[in-house]
Amino acid sequence: MKPAEARRLAERHDADALQAAAEALGDEREPAIAITGGDEGEKLTHVLLALRIRARLDAGEDLKTAYRAVMGEVRSVLSNS
Repeated sequence: MKPAEARRLAERHDADALQAAAEALGDEREPAIAITGGDEGEKLTHVLLALRIRARLDAGEDLKTAYRAVMGEVRSVLSNS
């Protein structure tokens, strides 16, 4: 996972475009937007994270705050504590 790719996607695309990309990847089709990733699973991870960031942006948060909040949630899920 490359968090910077999720941030880039959230910044450049609206929620509808990101949702369409997630659906395309889920259906094993090529998404209409360019997504960097080693395989379809990594690309889908980037899009899903971007959707979470985008939702915060659409709710009025700035990009930096939204990105940090979502990445903090991911870190807490991945921690062993």
